[in-house]
Amino acid sequence: MWKFIKGATSQDSWLNHDKEEYVFWGRSNVGKSSFINYLASSKVANTSSTPGRTKVINYFLTNNEKVIVDLPGYGFANMSKKDQDKINGIIDVYFRQNPNQKNIFLLIDCKVGFSAIDLEMIQYLIEMGYEVNYVFTKYDKANQSQKYNIEKQVKELWPNAKYFFISSTKNKGGKEFKEAFDIL
Repeated sequence: MWKFIKGATSQDSWLNHDKEEYVFWGRSNVGKSSFINYLASSKVANTSSTPGRTKVINYFLTNNEKVIVDLPGYGFANMSKKDQDKINGIIDVYFRQNPNQKNIFLLIDCKVGFSAIDLEMIQYLIEMGYEVNYVFTKYDKANQSQKYNIEKQVKELWPNAKYFFISSTKNKGGKEFKEAFDIL
């Protein structure tokens, strides 16, 4: 059974380990916590319909000892500019100074597609030398045109990227994702 390990508010409270990390990041309210719960087959992450509830770096451990990292979302959130800047600073330090190898999964709402801020965050990660994988959430709520357009865009912009279509509510895509990255 997956388990929540800890939440970190600064570099001093990061989880100290020597394993590879599987990092989930995306816009506020894209479904990161729901995705984690779906993969875990249990409610290990708190979910909310209010954007910006995750304000710390959350660490989880999978059944096969993989470290999952849930980062606070970017973009619209119900918090002050000061709090947003603080969270952005924590995330920047994490990406620049955390020594663990990272598998980055950027979660994108399938209905919305790549927003300007998503593209900005992708560029930020690529400039730091990270390879970005994509998880298109809320697949069941997108129409065929939205699904086609988002897949076309990822293939054109990042032809070697791995990407997955996920529906946490309809239980679609999780098995393929878990098998591709040996996350059980």
